[in-house]
Amino acid sequence: MNENGKKRSAGKSSDSGIRIIEEIVEGFWDCPNCNAKNRGSAQQCESCGAIRSENVKFYVDEDSEVISDEAELEKAKAGPDWVCPFCSNMSPSSSTKCTGCGSDRSDGKNRATRELAAGETGKDEKKSQKSAETPKSAPPAPLWLKGGCGIFALLFVILMALSCHEKAVKIEITANQWVRQIERAEYKTVRENAWANEVPAGARKFSSERQVRSHKEIPDGFEEVNEEYTEKVKIGEKQVEDGKVDLGNGRFKVKYKVVPEYREEKKTRRVKRQKFRKEPIYDEMVLYDIERWVPFATIELKGTTDEPRWPDSGASNNAPPQIGDLTEKARIETYVVKAKKDGSPEEIEIKKLRDKPLTHEQFMKLRVGTKWEAIFSGLGDLRDIKFQP
Repeated sequence: MNENGKKRSAGKSSDSGIRIIEEIVEGFWDCPNCNAKNRGSAQQCESCGAIRSENVKFYVDEDSEVISDEAELEKAKAGPDWVCPFCSNMSPSSSTKCTGCGSDRSDGKNRATRELAAGETGKDEKKSQKSAETPKSAPPAPLWLKGGCGIFALLFVILMALSCHEKAVKIEITANQWVRQIERAEYKTVRENAWANEVPAGARKFSSERQVRSHKEIPDGFEEVNEEYTEKVKIGEKQVEDGKVDLGNGRFKVKYKVVPEYREEKKTRRVKRQKFRKEPIYDEMVLYDIERWVPFATIELKGTTDEPRWPDSGASNNAPPQIGDLTEKARIETYVVKAKKDGSPEEIEIKKLRDKPLTHEQFMKLRVGTKWEAIFSGLGDLRDIKFQP
């Protein structure tokens, strides 16, 4: 029985568990005269009476029924209909005379059979494909969505335009501030530990002791344990069409593959497994003294209108370095000025120009009380200052 409860022919099984099932179904044909849909075995249009000519195409659809009657199966398997050379009527293979005009079969030719791929119906495929490929117009977007997208796009364009637009505005410097820092390191003796083969050159051993460095696994008999495994369990079968044959008489032979379906189930079983014990591996851990440069207190100087200067780092130039020597690791300088636009009480803090930190040279020009032409974006951000040559 198929999924609709209809009888079908027995199938053949393969080693993979896939069975092949064949069934005979009755197709249909559309009358070229009135476009009425007719049963495949009908010799004349059941609506207007027109004969079923050679040019009529048989097809199957969801209404096609499986043929189970033995007599009808014999007719389906008898072979393709033949075409009368006189009236072009199609007659069953078993008929020796034309069912349309009564002429002898004589030179009447058989209607061609054809094979169809899985999923094909036999109908005018080009027309069906063209219809299927015709894109459906998308439903119009709601007005609120159109309006929201339009407003968002407009705001984005406005912001971009303002950001790109630049204008010159007079500013006056109202305050200066500078900070200079020196990061330092001190040369001193430190105590560290390491495995004997990793002690650095020049280190002086202080003490050592044996410690467990790692473990190795030693076979220690067997034990029974629970082991999880996955097993494929058959849960049913899936029917997949494997093609059709137009028998040339209004019937079709349809082939199906019946493929078993499985799911994976986790199960547990008792198994014997090798058991191991961990055996420690010892090595010498060394405590040693060594001289290194280690971070030391950062020093800084701050100022406003005075000339920026570096603090005394106390760095030594001994070679080789001595215990207690200091060295400079990095110098960091930060410059900030504040300004007001002409006619505005609002104060602007300036740390960068064109996304680059203020330099010492720029800072020394931007003295309190000096006036400059500054470049601002349309959004009010200070971009640059036009320094006099």
